[in-house]
Amino acid sequence: METVIEYADKKAELEQRITSLEAEKTSLLSDIATIKERLAQMELERSANALQKEVEALRTEKAALEEKAADFDAQAGYEIPAGVTGV
Repeated sequence: METVIEYADKKAELEQRITSLEAEKTSLLSDIATIKERLAQMELERSANALQKEVEALRTEKAALEEKAADFDAQAGYEIPAGVTGV
């Protein structure tokens, strides 16, 4: 009879352990999904910031080139018609 009680106790202990491990697994999977989403957002923000800096540098370069072209035009005594690009 003692053996049956030991098996019943062991079974209850294992079932409790399984339930606890399943709950922890669910929690960990949820945490992992949240962290992955956060990392993806951080990577997107980093890419957006880098691209924004590149665009700002290109805008600055374009403005400087347009100003330089306007200076040449003024020295030559003529203007490029409005809407003409490619300089």
